[in-house]
Amino acid sequence: MGAWGIKTFENDDASDWVCELEDASGTSVIENAFEFEDDYIESPEGSEALAAAEVLLALKGKARDNLPEEVTNWVKSNKELDVTKLIPKAIDSVKKILSEDSELNELWEESDDFDSWFKDVAELVMALENS
Repeated sequence: MGAWGIKTFENDDASDWVCELEDASGTSVIENAFEFEDDYIESPEGSEALAAAEVLLALKGKARDNLPEEVTNWVKSNKELDVTKLIPKAIDSVKKILSEDSELNELWEESDDFDSWFKDVAELVMALENS
């Protein structure tokens, strides 16, 4: 899990997803991030879904403090997108990442930073619920 911090964009998978986002127009790349292949969420899928959830918040004008410049620029260029209908799917996806059906959750559970990571992701859920 090439992670260097607990925040959403502090890992290789989220960074790779941001590259996809930069080339995207519309919401399809965001929607696709919430579609998991199996009931068990692999680490890369989880990281992408968390990044997509952060982008949704930013598009709703409620960005958290850890957005990469590329994401901020993309949001500015796409601020007219209506993403309200994607919020429930984002909430469900992020909650599932916090469950035992998530490799990302398992990997963080093995680290000393689990409590901090879990708190940050739980705050993301609350922000989505309040958006």
